[in-house]
Amino acid sequence: MRGSTLLGLSLCIAFAAVPALSQEVPVGTVRTHIEGIAIPPIPGAPFTAKVVVTFHKPLVGGGVISKKYYTLVARDSQGRVRRETRQFVPLESSAEPPLRSFTFLDPVSSTRTTCTKAWMTCATSAFEANLALTEIAANRGNANGESLGQRTIEGLPVTGTRQTVSNVSGPSGSNRLAVSQTDAWYSPDLRMDLSVIRTDPQSGVVSLDVTELVQGEPDSMWFAIPSEYTVKGGKAQ
Repeated sequence: MRGSTLLGLSLCIAFAAVPALSQEVPVGTVRTHIEGIAIPPIPGAPFTAKVVVTFHKPLVGGGVISKKYYTLVARDSQGRVRRETRQFVPLESSAEPPLRSFTFLDPVSSTRTTCTKAWMTCATSAFEANLALTEIAANRGNANGESLGQRTIEGLPVTGTRQTVSNVSGPSGSNRLAVSQTDAWYSPDLRMDLSVIRTDPQSGVVSLDVTELVQGEPDSMWFAIPSEYTVKGGKAQ
C-alpha cells in the first residue's frame, strides 16, 4: 500500500489515522516529511517483519547526507498492528538505532496505545479501524501509474506501480519543473506494500523495504506493554 498516494539529528514522529509512519527529519535548516509503509489493521493475515529505511538527502551547499534506521512491525490474526519508531543513525554506522516509541493499533477495542521510551509512559486514545481502511483504499484507488510488472519479495508475489508527479517549483515565473517519482511493490497476500522508493529532486531518495518477514501468528509479547511502563488512565497489561 502506498504510504503517500503507503523515518545524529533530532527526530519527531507522529502516527496518522492510517497506520503509516510519518517523520520530520531536520537536516541543517531543511525539514523533510517522510511517509512510511501503511499496515492495514485487517484480520486473517498475521506476520512479523523488519522495515529497513534509508534516506539520502541533498544538502543546499552540495553533497548528500545519508541516514538509516529500522522499525519492527507485527500484525496478529485479529488485525492488531504493532510498530515502533527509532532514531536515524549514519548510514555507515553499525550502532543500533535508538528506540523512541512503539504503538499498538487495536481494531477490536478501537484503541490506539502509544508508549514513549523517554518517559516510560503509554497513552491510549480512540482508533477508528474502518476509517483507516477507507483512507487506505482511497489512496490506492487514486494511485494510478505505470506498471512495473511483477516480482517476488520475501517469498511473496508483488505487483509494482510507478507514480510520477510533475510540479513547477522555484521563484514565481521561473517555471522550474520538478519531477518526483514513487515506486511501490504491493503484496495482495498481506494487502500492503513490501517495498517503496520515493525520489524527489529536493527531498532526496527514501527507500523502505520489508525484510525478515515471517508469516504466522506473532508471539503475544509483541502486543504486551512492558511492566516498567505506566499507562495513563489505566494499568499496563
